[in-house]
Amino acid sequence: MFSSFKKALTVGLVMAGMSLMPVCSRADEDFHPTNDGGNFGLGLELGDPGSWGVDGKLWIDSVNAFQPAVKFNDGGSAILQLDYLWHNFDIVRIQDGNGELPFYIGVGGDLVLQTSVVAAARLPIGLSYIFNKRHVPVDIYFQVVPTLWFYNSGATLNFYPELGAHFYL
Repeated sequence: MFSSFKKALTVGLVMAGMSLMPVCSRADEDFHPTNDGGNFGLGLELGDPGSWGVDGKLWIDSVNAFQPAVKFNDGGSAILQLDYLWHNFDIVRIQDGNGELPFYIGVGGDLVLQTSVVAAARLPIGLSYIFNKRHVPVDIYFQVVPTLWFYNSGATLNFYPELGAHFYL
């Protein structure tokens, strides 16, 4: 069973990487959300579905980003996530100049790799605090994600809170 899980995880990650390659090649390399980091952040995410996971954030330009994640639950199954996010920096303004707090909304999907593959559509809505200090290329975020799961027997709607952070490379 573990070898089939490993094979499904590898195939899922390769397919996600290949589908993102054309978009990533057009990313604005001159845009950096933090002072000392690049346009790609790597981090940790806590919250359902799954209990924890490794996630990333690739800024395409100053308002658009992709946020992939691989999350794990107690049962050992992997959940692949990919979200496209649109950020609005004008809704919440911070006066001290030490950071930015963009509101964001996005669209994405979940793919659970078990003996039977389960898919879901996601709508992440959240706030991200982007530090604007030297030598702190970090953001932290909180989001609520309405998720519509599709099963053979029907569909269910769940709301998941997620908390995470990225370190920009």
